Amino acid sequence: MTLHSVPAPAEEQRPKRSFPEFVQAVYEDERVGHEARELLLAVAYAVDLAKREEDVSPLNIARRKLGVEHGRQARYDRLIADDAPRYKPPREAANWGPSGAPGCEAPRLRPYVYRPRQALSPFDDEAVVRMHPLPAPIVHVDAGHVDPVDYRNERGICGANSHHRVLEKDPRTGWITAHWFCKRHKDHADRVAEQVREQNEAAPEPIPNAGGLLPCYFKADWEKVYRHYRRGWTPPTYGLAADDWPSPDQARPRRYGRLRAIHGLNLEDA
Repeated sequence: MTLHSVPAPAEEQRPKRSFPEFVQAVYEDERVGHEARELLLAVAYAVDLAKREEDVSPLNIARRKLGVEHGRQARYDRLIADDAPRYKPPREAANWGPSGAPGCEAPRLRPYVYRPRQALSPFDDEAVVRMHPLPAPIVHVDAGHVDPVDYRNERGICGANSHHRVLEKDPRTGWITAHWFCKRHKDHADRVAEQVREQNEAAPEPIPNAGGLLPCYFKADWEKVYRHYRRGWTPPTYGLAADDWPSPDQARPRRYGRLRAIHGLNLEDA
């Protein structure tokens, strides 16, 4: 799968800042992880190189430079798909079953007390004749050490293995918070579900919290690019560039200048 070549950008569309300044901006951008940084720098290198390679798409150059991973998939394809603007819910809100879910958050009725495991022998420990004496216990704490309070008692929650999940949507951002309850506290789960039902129905589309970095630095038909490399993706109503997304506290979004324009991207026959 290859991208069609496009003409190099016109003379008046050259960068407003130098390539070293662009690299500095990418490294200082707190939103950019190591893989997104690799993609941004590869595209920036390709845009700069396109001035010397006529009729070659900068995205073609970047795809070629990023190579192949796992012996089959172009690394560029996966990095582009990962940069598609979208909302990623927290891990505890994903559909991964109750086996690894957080502990039940229903209120605790009595303090948690540690109960040691019973001896493997059917007899009392004192009556068991051991072949080898047990070593003396070694204490690696200071004299005034006090055991920390159990998190269940500290937070006042049940903490048992969860089984029921209730999702709550933030009325401002649409972001999801998961509440988990054990089988004994299904009544709490039903009560919370009813409390958040009307709020969830009125919640807005979630503000994206992943991707959207390429449109912050380069001009291109990124919607077509994202649709091509991420199946089933739809553009968010908040825009493609992460610069344009409102922050959770409604702070004004920061702006990052684009390096250069990339025009004429055609993926219809890719």
